[in-house]
Amino acid sequence: MKTIHRVIGGLLAAVALAVVVIAYSVHPVRSSDHQDTYNLATRSNTSADITDVYVFPSPANPANVVFVMNVSPLIPAGMGTAKFFDPTLMWQFKISHGTTGIEDEVIQLGVSGTNASQVVSVYGPGRPNEVGTSNTFLPVSGTVTYNTGATLANGVQVFAGPRADPFYFDLFAFFKFLGDRNYSNHTSQSDPGTANTLTGTPTFNGFAAGTMSGTGTGAYACSTAAPQNALADINGGFNVLSYVVEVPRTLLTTGYSSSVIHVWATVNSSTGS
Repeated sequence: MKTIHRVIGGLLAAVALAVVVIAYSVHPVRSSDHQDTYNLATRSNTSADITDVYVFPSPANPANVVFVMNVSPLIPAGMGTAKFFDPTLMWQFKISHGTTGIEDEVIQLGVSGTNASQVVSVYGPGRPNEVGTSNTFLPVSGTVTYNTGATLANGVQVFAGPRADPFYFDLFAFFKFLGDRNYSNHTSQSDPGTANTLTGTPTFNGFAAGTMSGTGTGAYACSTAAPQNALADINGGFNVLSYVVEVPRTLLTTGYSSSVIHVWATVNSSTGS
């Protein structure tokens, strides 16, 4: 199986979306990346697009750690249960203990079937058969059906299905953050590498160069406009497909040299597995 999309991680991505967690203390870390390439934006099935990876102590049971991987961004409101996982893919949480930067434990997810009858198989957590971008499945630990939850024999709790996108992003402020990001001022001259002379009026934070916004002074002035969460407020909000895996801490630490875990997520083709 070969990786068909990007690997998310501090060692392997230009924008690091890896997270570091000390398994016995509270260090939640979040990251987001929605539709970042043309190929993913135009795919008929965007399950290969990982939007967010979350790792945090379970709020219901401090002896557990929760792993969340969200995929398939920008599902319109009301369409969550009409979107399904791609059965040709393998999703993985890759875990590295200590500072090696190489995965020594994985949680793998694969899907069979179509539509609401899909069955999600969970493999691990356990030591990987291979490291890097070509991987095979571990022995299956259990299954869960689409849009439901289950507790597996190893104590791992799993949910797989649609959820409201939890990521907060003020897209409108983002467009005003830099001159090049202000869509109303976009021209071909804004693009790096062009030899054209800028004909528009550059702005910063949506204000003309040299002017201040908000109540601050100098370089630290900022807009006082109320933030707006584009992922929740546009067209009724957007959904994602979520893998939620709650793991007993003992499965993450027993037999490993460190309780510090580095976590990243990947998606591979599962053809031939």
